[in-house]
Amino acid sequence: MLFSVARLLLFLIPQSFSLLGSSIAQFGIIWTLTLSYSSGKILLLASIAAFIPQIALMILSGVLSDKRKRKRVIILSDLFSALIALLFSLSIGEGISLYLCLFVLAARSAASGLQTPAVESALPLIAGADNLKRANGMKGLLSSVVMLLSPVLAGILLPSFGLSGLMVLDAVTALLAIVMLLPFSVPENQKREKAMLREGYTYVIREKRILRLLVFHFIALFLISPGAALTPLLVSVSFSPSSSLLSISESTYSIGMILGGLFISFSRRQPSSLAFLLSIYALMLFGMSFCPLFALYAVMNGVIGFVSPQYTALMNSEIQGLTEEAKMGRVMSILSIVSVSAVPLGLLVMAPLADTFSVNVVFAVAGILTLIHAIVFAIRRVR
Repeated sequence: MLFSVARLLLFLIPQSFSLLGSSIAQFGIIWTLTLSYSSGKILLLASIAAFIPQIALMILSGVLSDKRKRKRVIILSDLFSALIALLFSLSIGEGISLYLCLFVLAARSAASGLQTPAVESALPLIAGADNLKRANGMKGLLSSVVMLLSPVLAGILLPSFGLSGLMVLDAVTALLAIVMLLPFSVPENQKREKAMLREGYTYVIREKRILRLLVFHFIALFLISPGAALTPLLVSVSFSPSSSLLSISESTYSIGMILGGLFISFSRRQPSSLAFLLSIYALMLFGMSFCPLFALYAVMNGVIGFVSPQYTALMNSEIQGLTEEAKMGRVMSILSIVSVSAVPLGLLVMAPLADTFSVNVVFAVAGILTLIHAIVFAIRRVR
């Protein structure tokens, strides 16, 4: 049997350790900048530093992965991240430097950009074509657990150990991930070919089914961007600017994601319709826009969390299933770029509209447009 839960976990658990340390450190840096400067411009610079290098390096990672260097790319990215974290922790004793913080965010972003497509392209080779949904579901489940734990652990550790302590923890988890991955044999492409960057893009353009999925995915993420980032504003405007309510809101989403990851990883009834899953998300967005009760809002937010990992796992699985093994790294790097860039680009449009009109209107319109997008995609698939 190609798919082995134990073998998959041996590959994914090291990545989860590395992600946990990175997420805790990321929260630490952002919170430190927030408390030190209380400036929206500084946070914008931090977001750019954490965003642009990741996209640029994802392109290179796809090419390297298709050149039979997946394991090397994953290990080197963790090693680079650990080195940056240790050097930064040693420099913090002299005070927090804005420019050094931005450099560290950019360097860590580059390491993440190298690692993500390499991990994504190895997954179908480990799981096998018949078990892609479960494998992607398990990956999403572990990521959801990390998302739930990261802010909690960062909030506990930052006051006690400071940013320097969080960076040491980041380095330790990255090195632990390397040690755990060393004995694992990461599958490589059976077919050797000269992996060129442009061939990845021409392949996607030529393979219309992959191209349609990528376009659908980009538009979907663009439209649901309010649900991904503006829920704190919706809670404060619609209910109360209370930290406890914001915490409950984030927790219900994270718990929903964990349950969704468990469902797709272990349930015999696997989701099969991207349009259906996106429609549920759309209806929840619309319902949340003018929801009168916070408890009902929290349930809807939990449903969004439940649907999200199923949608992501199904999207990844469909694209992986349609992609030639020799092109997997480059196609997954394109998918990663689409996934990382669509929500921020959507927020560039949606966030100003929330100030011009209201965040409730933005959520309602986003829900309607997302539902239309899902229905159109479903109709075209039937044809």
